[in-house]
Amino acid sequence: PVYLSVSSLSGTTHENLTKCEGFPDNWRARAFDCSEKPLVEMHTKKDNLVYLTSDSDNVLQELDNSKVYVIGGIVDRNRLKGATVNKAKELGIETAKLPIDDHLKLCATKVLTCNHVFEILLKFREHKEWKKALLDVLPARKDIKTTEEKEEVASSRNQPDLKTIDGEEKK
Repeated sequence: PVYLSVSSLSGTTHENLTKCEGFPDNWRARAFDCSEKPLVEMHTKKDNLVYLTSDSDNVLQELDNSKVYVIGGIVDRNRLKGATVNKAKELGIETAKLPIDDHLKLCATKVLTCNHVFEILLKFREHKEWKKALLDVLPARKDIKTTEEKEEVASSRNQPDLKTIDGEEKK
């Protein structure tokens, strides 16, 4: 089961959502909740929170049903590098990152959109396999290679040159 909770919901985002049919009352009946309250006021048990950020040193291996996984809205790829992990530390919240490096090689940034992270978590719940979840969700523009392809490239770089000085190939 997945329950979506949105904290600090206010301003233009809240105004636009109120234009959607049934928001928020009908949405609440479908495992959704929202509040203007900040994260730690909406979810008071900090031990149950895990802030997902690509800057974390902790790699998420499994999903724990007792945990609330926070997909942040802080864009910290360039200008605010490390902002999410620093905010989590300040609040006393555990951090983790998706196990992208364990399964894939991304030639583009590992910073993902909130909707991609949410969909990856849903796919992992469905298949219980990170590699499949990541491949099913990540867009092609990320220039993705699997760990097997990554290993093939690495091993081919370590192969000795097969040409001799006279230019003949040796096998």
